[in-house]
Parts: sequence; structure tokens; C-alpha cells
Amino acid sequence: MSTDGYPRIVLLENGVLVRDYHLDKEIVTIGRASVNDISLHYIPVSRTHAQILRVAEDRYLLKDLGSKNGTLVNGARIREHGLKHGDRIGLGKYTLVFWYAQEPQPEETKPENE
Repeated sequence: MSTDGYPRIVLLENGVLVRDYHLDKEIVTIGRASVNDISLHYIPVSRTHAQILRVAEDRYLLKDLGSKNGTLVNGARIREHGLKHGDRIGLGKYTLVFWYAQEPQPEETKPENE
């Protein structure tokens, strides 16, 4: 898995790495239908299950789209959730990990003689 600092979803099936996806669109769709950006061929996943929206340059929102079986983040059922690095999205046997390790911004320093 690349650690280039770009936001991504890491897809695990039963705990095994399947693939990772760059979040390079304003809206990334997740569901069973093949037209989704992240297509999960698994009956408990709705055809159009959820989406990830870029709401700011470095902020992402996960929305459940009224799926029958729901969407879990870190074990809790959600309708909407502001994603944070390391959040684990549960969809049946699949886990999607939100990976966004940003470089820390250097703190402003003042010269000691000020």
C-alpha cells in the first residue's frame, strides 16, 4: 500500500487486503452495482449503499444512502460521519479503512530574542 499522503480507501475482505482506492473525485460511490466507484459484489450490500463526499480540501464525509443493512464506522451505525484517518467502515464481510495521513504542518517559531 502506498503512503503518498493522498486520501484513500483501503478495502479488506475478511481482514485480507483486496485493493486500495484513491479518493480523487468529489463524490465516490460505494455499493453492489458495478457502476459504483467501489463495487462490492455481496448481497447484504445495497446497489447504491453509501458515498464519500469531499466537503473541503482535506475533509471527507461518509453518507449512508438509506441502505437496508446500514453502514458502520468503528462499530457504530451511522447516517453521516466526518471521516478521520484510520476510521473503519463496515459493510458486511468488507472493511473499508479511510487512510489520510497528512504531513504535520510546521509550527510557527519566533526568534528567541523577540
